[in-house]
Amino acid sequence: MRERLIERLSWDEVAADLAANRLVIVPIGAFAKEHGRHLPMNTDALTAQALALAAAEPLDALVAPVVGFGHYPAFVRYAGSQSLSPETFGALLRELLQGLVEQGARRLLLLNTGVSTERTVDQVALSLTAEPVVRPLVAHLRHLGNDADIDWRQKGGGHADARETSLLLAIAPETVRTARAEPAESTAAEARKFPLSPYPDPDAHFSPSGATGDPTMADAEKGRRLLDAIVDDIVALGRTA
Repeated sequence: MRERLIERLSWDEVAADLAANRLVIVPIGAFAKEHGRHLPMNTDALTAQALALAAAEPLDALVAPVVGFGHYPAFVRYAGSQSLSPETFGALLRELLQGLVEQGARRLLLLNTGVSTERTVDQVALSLTAEPVVRPLVAHLRHLGNDADIDWRQKGGGHADARETSLLLAIAPETVRTARAEPAESTAAEARKFPLSPYPDPDAHFSPSGATGDPTMADAEKGRRLLDAIVDDIVALGRTA
């Protein structure tokens, strides 16, 4: 199996791949963002890179280094969580992508695992100014894998829940602390302290653990089915590049 990660290749190998017009997948996922007490803070970064690598094989693509810093304002009340302003995140992402274009990349796919990052990612994809102008494809994780048709049997959810925990059990099971998983229950007082304003549902709130839904219902087999369905969607999109 050939090496796909740009950071593990030599510069001349990357140059040859770019000259061959290979697709470059750019994974976007937080290096440090709370995911309850049972998942590591780099859950999104692990997920983004694993999905990108799985899709890179059938697409014969390169995988850029994970963009691990983004706009995640709903999480900064939890120790260690990092967030940039939309403007700073946009500038960071734009410069990284324009650098790839200037080095020869002509086909880009942005794989975004966040929700509060979606608007900025979409804006940057439409605003690259490096010559020649390249318009990256964009895949947002929350819209992928729906064909898996899995019943998660949880109330609520959306963050560090049964779905996300199952996915990490399939990707990096050694990082999941199953004994620390607990169902999320929010009171009105906790809701005021931990609003989930960037999320689609304005009435959703964090539990004290930082997770939503019921991660105790996570299942590795469901995670593998979800992983396969997500990768299928990424590959289908990548083949349109």
